[in-house]
Amino acid sequence: MSSFAKRKATTTQMTTPSAHPQNHSSDSVRSIISELLSVALPLMVSAGTFSLVLFADRTLLLWYDGTSMSASMAGGNFFWVATCLPVGIASMTGAIISQYVGAGEEHKIGRFLWQSIFLGIFSIPFFSLVAVAAPELFRFAEQPESLIPAEVTYMRLLLVGAVGAVLENALSGFFSGTERTRVIMWVSLASGIINLVLDWLLIFGPGPFPELGIAGAAIGSSIAFWFKAACFASLIFYYDRDGRYQVRKQFGFDWPLIEKLLYFGFPSGLMFLTEASGFTAMVLRIGRLGDVPLRATTMAINFNMVAFIPLVGVSIAASVLVGRHLIETGPSRAIKSVVAALAIGWAYSAVWCAAYLLLPDTMMNLYELNTPSEESAQAIAIARGLLTFVAIYVVVDATQLILAGALRGAGDTWFVLGTGMVTSVFSFAVGLSFEPALTFAQETSNASLHWWWWMITMWVWLLAIFMAGRFIQGRWKKMRMV
Repeated sequence: MSSFAKRKATTTQMTTPSAHPQNHSSDSVRSIISELLSVALPLMVSAGTFSLVLFADRTLLLWYDGTSMSASMAGGNFFWVATCLPVGIASMTGAIISQYVGAGEEHKIGRFLWQSIFLGIFSIPFFSLVAVAAPELFRFAEQPESLIPAEVTYMRLLLVGAVGAVLENALSGFFSGTERTRVIMWVSLASGIINLVLDWLLIFGPGPFPELGIAGAAIGSSIAFWFKAACFASLIFYYDRDGRYQVRKQFGFDWPLIEKLLYFGFPSGLMFLTEASGFTAMVLRIGRLGDVPLRATTMAINFNMVAFIPLVGVSIAASVLVGRHLIETGPSRAIKSVVAALAIGWAYSAVWCAAYLLLPDTMMNLYELNTPSEESAQAIAIARGLLTFVAIYVVVDATQLILAGALRGAGDTWFVLGTGMVTSVFSFAVGLSFEPALTFAQETSNASLHWWWWMITMWVWLLAIFMAGRFIQGRWKKMRMV
């Protein structure tokens, strides 16, 4: 067992709160919700900006060329699979920093933050190898040969911004961990605007700008990743101008801290990898059915993201508040924060559930603003029906996301990893075992498409059941990361 794991095993036996409480607020319902919203709302706006950018990105590609929209789904998913392990590790920065804050050890934050930055730099060789191997990866996944060139182009240009994506996740952890989430919101809004403007200019090429199509969409996203990383870095130095967090003075490698980040972050990153791989594998199976089913899936997932991604902000808020309150006051207040997060998540996702069931035609009309091709028109018709699947799992998805964030905030990252692995492998195995035979008949193609959407739905429900069981069981209440 590693030295840090031994220390961690000892600290998980702690059952009493920190002896250094900081500014406890009232436990009234109003104060709990107010505290949560003060952290979560800016993060929801930040994540919502990202979801809207992705939505606009794919919609613009549909207007430019329906094939490009399909390719962006597969290429974007492969990009996420390639980056989610280092991004997942980096994303634990905020939860660990929140526990430093709760323990009154803010002077240790700078040293720890540098280790997450080094993580991003160390990932460069891996991203380079993925970029070289991209064509073979898509052929191995049995993608239509006509889509592979566009998928490879999109993925490779996104990988130019991969290190920036890792760095911006690590650096934003400073602001979420110290509960300065408004900074994340404003930087994300600025980045989103830049991304949208670049998408329009580089996809369609008005005036003096080149018409780059799907390549332009990827270039705009990569620039946005690096812009966010640069903004966060500059602002961290600004907020540490008095040396409170020791960012300037604590530059350098610290192997025990790297070990700590990897111990808690590696399972989180593997969880992201497992979930991303499971989802991507299901989407790629849909891609084998042809361009139209994949395009329809992309359209439905596009609207799913608008509902889902802002809830990532609530999940991060739950993670940060659980981490801080476990140190400051013990598990009671942490539980109340999670309950408040669930209430907000359920209310938000219920609105979208109703919209998916009652307004599918209105939603899909957005794709028809620009005269669609015959294939896109077919995809739009199919996507209307797929929104029913999203309605079935959208509230449950909010539940698993928030509870997983709460468990990670306590340090229960290995359980979250195990749950993600088991449910992903199980759902994909069931899908493969009973998948309808692939033929060129339209009715069989639709049956296969719906089958994989049922597998996605089952997978989300299984995640929620396991996360709820673990949270109720309560082992996380004794865990500490600092």
